[in-house]
Amino acid sequence: MTIVILGGGAIGRLLGVYLSKGGHNATLVDPNLEVIEAINSRGIGFMEEEATNPDAISYVPARAVQHAGQVKHCDLVILAVKSFDTLTAVQAATHLLRGNTPIITLQTGLGNIELMERVIDRKQIIGGFTFMAATALGPGVVRQGGAGKTYLGELDGQISGRLQTVTDLFNQCGLTCKPVRRIVGRLWCKVIVYSAINAVSSIPRVKNGQLLDAMESITLIKRLIDEGRKVAEAKAIDLVYHDLYELFFAACRRSSENLSSMLQDILNGKRTEIDAQCGALAAFGEQAGIPTPTQQTMVELIKLLEKKTAEPAA
Repeated sequence: MTIVILGGGAIGRLLGVYLSKGGHNATLVDPNLEVIEAINSRGIGFMEEEATNPDAISYVPARAVQHAGQVKHCDLVILAVKSFDTLTAVQAATHLLRGNTPIITLQTGLGNIELMERVIDRKQIIGGFTFMAATALGPGVVRQGGAGKTYLGELDGQISGRLQTVTDLFNQCGLTCKPVRRIVGRLWCKVIVYSAINAVSSIPRVKNGQLLDAMESITLIKRLIDEGRKVAEAKAIDLVYHDLYELFFAACRRSSENLSSMLQDILNGKRTEIDAQCGALAAFGEQAGIPTPTQQTMVELIKLLEKKTAEPAA
C-alpha cells in the first residue's frame, strides 16, 4: 500500500518506520528541507526505546517531500502535523483524497476534525489517536519513547470495512491498533489528561514520571482534569474512560522517562499545541458557561514560555 504521512515530526517518523518495515511505501511530507534531505539520503533513523548508543540507530527506507503536491496518488493519508498546521496540510493534500482514499487524523488536540471538514467530506475522515511516544533526535531520526495502543474509529460510530482494513494493516506492521465505536469521546479523554501532563511538565521542565513525585503537581493536574471533565459533560461528550485520574497515573508511569511533546517543543524553541489542548478546553468552557481558570492559567504560562524561548540570547 502507498501511504502518505502529513508531518515529519516524531510521531510521523515513528509511523513511517513501522509502516515501511511492514512492507508499505511510506512518504512523509514536511516543510523542513533538512529533514527531507536526511530521509531521502539514508531513510528514517530509528532507535529502540532502551537504546542509548548512537551506533544503535538503524535506517528504514522511506521517501520524503516538502509539498503534498509532489505526490500524485496514494491509498491512505495519515495526518500527524501539529494542530495549528491542520488546515494548511489538508488543503495541500486534497488531490490525494479524491475517490475513496481515507485520511486518518492522529493528533492530540480538539478542533482538528472540524478544521478538516472545511475542505473535505466528513465521510473521508477516520478519527484516531495514539498512546505511542516518540522523540525526534535530529533530522530524520526518531527514538521510540514507549509502546502504546492506537485507537481508530469512524466518526459515525460504525465498524466499517475500511476501518477494519486499516487497523489490520497497522497491527500487521507491529502497531498495536484497535477499532472502536466511540472515538470522539475517547479523544476527549486523552486530550483532558494529556493536555494537563503536557502543560504541567513544561513549567518545571521535568519528565512525565517526575510529575508523580510531588503532591503539588498531582493536585494541579487533578484540578485541570476536573475542569476538563466538567466541560465535556456540559457538551454532552460521551467520556469512555470514567476514571481519568487513573488514566493520568498510568500515562505517567508508562512514559516515566519521556519528556512530554509540549516540553520537547519548548526546549526546541518551537510553537506548542497549547491552543488546541488547554486553550480549546477553556474556549469550550466559556461557550458552555463553565469556569476553567486553571486551564486558562496554563495557556498563559505556556505562551510566556514560548515567548521566552523565542527571544535571542543576550
